[in-house]
Amino acid sequence: MASPPLRRFLWLYPLANGGAYIAFLPLLTLIVPLRAAEIGGAGKVALLSETLAAGVLMATVANILAGMASDRTRARFGTRLPWLWIGLAASWIGYGLVLAARDMIALILAVAFFQAGFNTLFGPMTALFADKVPDRLKGRVSAFASLAWPAGLLGTALIGLPAFTGNNSRVLALIGLTALLILPLLLAWPRTLADVPTPPAGADDKQARPRLSATFYSLWAAKLLVQLSGNVLHSYFLFYLQELLRHPSPHAPPTAEIGFAGIMTLSTIATALLSIAFGHGSDRADRRKPFLLAAIALMATGLGILILGSSWTAALIGYTLTTAGLGAFMTVDIALVAQILPSDRHRGRDLGVMNVANTLPAMIGPMIALTILDRMGGGYDGLFAFLLCALAGSAIILIANRTLR
Repeated sequence: MASPPLRRFLWLYPLANGGAYIAFLPLLTLIVPLRAAEIGGAGKVALLSETLAAGVLMATVANILAGMASDRTRARFGTRLPWLWIGLAASWIGYGLVLAARDMIALILAVAFFQAGFNTLFGPMTALFADKVPDRLKGRVSAFASLAWPAGLLGTALIGLPAFTGNNSRVLALIGLTALLILPLLLAWPRTLADVPTPPAGADDKQARPRLSATFYSLWAAKLLVQLSGNVLHSYFLFYLQELLRHPSPHAPPTAEIGFAGIMTLSTIATALLSIAFGHGSDRADRRKPFLLAAIALMATGLGILILGSSWTAALIGYTLTTAGLGAFMTVDIALVAQILPSDRHRGRDLGVMNVANTLPAMIGPMIALTILDRMGGGYDGLFAFLLCALAGSAIILIANRTLR
């Protein structure tokens, strides 16, 4: 049975993790694309691609550095909390900079600043899962922590509603939501909760580094390709809906933003339910790989529907399946990564390395989208077909690795 401090943490951590996803998903999938359209006009796709790529480069570096810094404060002072406070404050400042941007350079710098601040929060927060959650609880806790993704989608749907008439009101809503969800963890931190045990001081840490682990690299590569598919779809889905509005349909909403909010709402519900089911199912089966492959298959089905049908119904079903599959994949991935972390003394660093599989797709994805949509003229069908190939590559990597279970 969990101790009272651990029980408190198991409630506060999933809430804060959900707040973290709400902090970045609505901004990067709705507000930044809208700002790119306002500033870039006809060149909005190019501007969005460059902005997201620059931001993700910053995120990659900031996450690793923040993880390493929090490893040091944990070793010296027994806590990572100062970095969470700094990161949350910097993220809120980044919102203001995005709103204040009036030209292309200003928008790129604003998003880069936000990513630096957000990953100063998110890197150490991710390490808390490995720090505090015993192995016997990792599966079920990852199922609830995975609700952060649908929470982020729900936040995007919420601020896309007509009640929020502009980006200023949307940002104020994001600040309120993130404060409501993240501050309880920081203010009611269970100070008596000890970290899970670490290996003896004489353990050979060098031999355990993730760069020497084929299993670690296989999961890293598979995750990168899955995240590439999900990230590109999320980043350009609003533009895809705007294209659909050019063709009159009896089921079309009055604006792409309203349609976006409706689709996000349904996909959020589906993602939440499937994530919990996959998390608990993989825990009970004591096997992760079959669930990862099933999630990839679901994503591929959704992308196939988007390719075959150019309608609002196809957009609704295809996006919902793809998003639910991605959420299920990430749920199982959380537990699996926590199981294969090689160094308890360097969790922040190692998770920062694994996080590159999350951030690198967001950097190369915009370049791929720009090439297919603008330079090759392949359209969204061509883009979605490329994402299908990425998913196929991920499945092949997982199947080929016999040490992953």
